Amino acid sequence: MMGNLSNLFHGKIRRTLLFVLLLLTGNGLSLSAQTVTDQLSRSVTHSGTSIKHVDSLLKLAGTKKDTATSNAVRLYYMGMEDARMLKYNNGVAHALAGLALCYNNNNEKDKALSCERLALHYCEDNQEGLEMRVNIYLFMSQSFYYKGKYDSSAYYRYAALDLLEANKVTDRRMQTRVYCSLLDFWLNINENIQNDSHIQQIMGHIDNLIDSANIKKDTTALMMLYYYKAGYFNNIVQNDSARYYCASAIQMGKATKISASMEAGLLINTALTYLDDKNPVPAIEYLKKAKALFPANNPIPNRHQIFADICTGQAFVMQQQYNKAITVTLPALNNAEERHMVHLLVGRGNQVLADAYEAVGQYKSAAEYRKAYTIIRDSMMKVEKLELVFNLEMKYRIADKNKELAEKQLAITRNESRIKTKNMLIIAVSSGLLLILLISVLIYRNNLHKQKLQLEKIRNLRQELQISNLQAMIAGEEKERSRIARDLHDGMGGTLGTIRTRLSAIFRRYTTTDVTEDFKEVLHLLEEASVELRKTAHNLMPEILLQEGLTKATALFCERVRKGHTLEITFQSIGAHTGLSSAEELTVYRIIQELVHNILKHANAKHAIVQIACHESQLAVTVEDDGNGMLSSAQSDGIGLKTIRERVNSLNGDLHIESVPGEGTSVHIEISIKHNNTARHAYQTSDC
Repeated sequence: MMGNLSNLFHGKIRRTLLFVLLLLTGNGLSLSAQTVTDQLSRSVTHSGTSIKHVDSLLKLAGTKKDTATSNAVRLYYMGMEDARMLKYNNGVAHALAGLALCYNNNNEKDKALSCERLALHYCEDNQEGLEMRVNIYLFMSQSFYYKGKYDSSAYYRYAALDLLEANKVTDRRMQTRVYCSLLDFWLNINENIQNDSHIQQIMGHIDNLIDSANIKKDTTALMMLYYYKAGYFNNIVQNDSARYYCASAIQMGKATKISASMEAGLLINTALTYLDDKNPVPAIEYLKKAKALFPANNPIPNRHQIFADICTGQAFVMQQQYNKAITVTLPALNNAEERHMVHLLVGRGNQVLADAYEAVGQYKSAAEYRKAYTIIRDSMMKVEKLELVFNLEMKYRIADKNKELAEKQLAITRNESRIKTKNMLIIAVSSGLLLILLISVLIYRNNLHKQKLQLEKIRNLRQELQISNLQAMIAGEEKERSRIARDLHDGMGGTLGTIRTRLSAIFRRYTTTDVTEDFKEVLHLLEEASVELRKTAHNLMPEILLQEGLTKATALFCERVRKGHTLEITFQSIGAHTGLSSAEELTVYRIIQELVHNILKHANAKHAIVQIACHESQLAVTVEDDGNGMLSSAQSDGIGLKTIRERVNSLNGDLHIESVPGEGTSVHIEISIKHNNTARHAYQTSDC
């Protein structure tokens, strides 16, 4: 598999997974650390055993550690017994390192580390022993990495590099393993790899190794170097270059009998680049090829199969085949969790299932997997690792280890310190002046703010006083209207009623023809006078407003207007009780009266609409007509509209007038009211 996962966690966190593929499998090992010691203590005699035979046995075990772990373990123990009998210490170290790989495959990191530490004691002081020690350091670094001990992981990688430099090793394959391991570490530990000088420095060594391998036609080394270079390009999202190096490595592998593990990693790497490009069709084809390299009936899926299934699920999500994605990803994720695979695999699996379940509407399952994905994502954040980057620069010579450069940097630091000391007084004085200036600005802004608040308070008081004066004036007007209405109703109304009663009695007593017609006309006139008097009294102080409320009073008013004039007036009521007080309802009623009287006097309209709408905390009144409209600004500033504006202001309302000459006028009033939870919304329309 490739040395990184591109576009993982929405394209922001990119990881390499080379050692995941080299170290992670679990075929149910049940060995213990004590077993290693017991096996070493046995004295087993094998006739015809030789060092060459031990090397062949260990080489065979190495070919089976990925596909048949149990068989590999047996072969490593056989090779270790034979090597001990021959006192072939490098062979014992080789066998212990192979066992460590098997334990790592089963996620038994502590047992793997025990084998690796024991193997270091058997490495001989020769070229083969040196190479073995380098390999063991790299194995230990990977074990510590997946235990979350990044300091220790970095230590053993750079310990391997120190071995090469101390012994002036120029072997290209050993250098390839060490620098590829360093690149793998930094691709995992640092997110901004494209601008990281340390990674660029390592890439320079790798490019030199590629040139050397090309000259020597060393395809084995080139495969490894291309493998990691593909990972680098995938990390910086140059997927075309990544695919080129993957394809080149696979082509080389055909001539050198590439291992199934390496070929599967390259195929899956290629599939990942297509997933990054949102192109799932070729990705699925490469994933199928990778899975085909391993037995389909294997009871315990290979690590490549698990990761290929998770990536296949991601491709199905891109194709909106969500049920297929769930079917293929769920068992793979369960296998990954049971085998305690690294967060990268489990995190990607949770992300795929969360997206799939959300798409099919199973939001509870989607939330569970999203939560698991978030936990894993947070655990992989770069905060702690970024601190480690700077610590490692000094502890493990991550830069170019150039002492002269470090001394120059120290000299620059000292000069800067002296300059800072000389300028300390200037800085202190400047800081004091700046502080005084800042305090002055704050005081000024505070005073300015207080002045604004004071002016705002004065404006509010003036507005409240104006509203109070308007309300007092309106209250006085209404009181006078009420007095006049009572005088008309009780005084003149009573007098007219008495006259009508006396005339009716005379009419019944004297029945001559001429007198009868005259009396009829007089009685009719008296009846009309009484009706008009009652209308006037009711308009001045409508009792129905006090008894039935604004809606009923307005409806009755519109009905009387329609009967007494040619104007077709329609009344509409939307909503329930207004929530206004009796005085406020009376004010609204007077506003409607004034607007309708203006229509009758000036508009020459045929139709008019009066609408009262009450919704939650707002009352809206609309009066429209199809008359002449307002021809001049003088009409909009007349006494009638001025009175209406004053009444609306007394209610803290808003008045809007729209008028087009020849097309009519629309008046809209909005008044804020208290919310009434018991209001029932209704819609009433009456053609008055």
